[in-house]
Amino acid sequence: MEKRRFSRVDFTVKALVTAGTTVFRGEVDNLSLHGIFIKTDQRLPLGGTAEITIGLAEVEPEIVIHVTATVARHTPEGIGFEFGKIDVDSFTHLRSIISYRKGDADIVMDEFINYVERKYSE
Repeated sequence: MEKRRFSRVDFTVKALVTAGTTVFRGEVDNLSLHGIFIKTDQRLPLGGTAEITIGLAEVEPEIVIHVTATVARHTPEGIGFEFGKIDVDSFTHLRSIISYRKGDADIVMDEFINYVERKYSE
């Protein structure tokens, strides 16, 4: 059964992951407003917290997305993270990327509104 409430889009770019003293680069495979999958051979503990930085240097001015995320799963290909804290600018950039890749900004915003309503009604 599909548990995801957010559209996931393919997006290939480098990411920097920092978890305590562990720092490594990986390649983003896909992302949503709720999480990201990063291809890497590194492993972090399930439930552990990491800071993820994604830089889009090919645009002027450079766009940088910063998020705090929790390790949600491991696969042989990499690590799935669930987003925790994200600043407004990073969220706006993330939403723009997903809307562009998805081809429908309304769907992406509806998903976010539904998530917020569920989160704060619990």
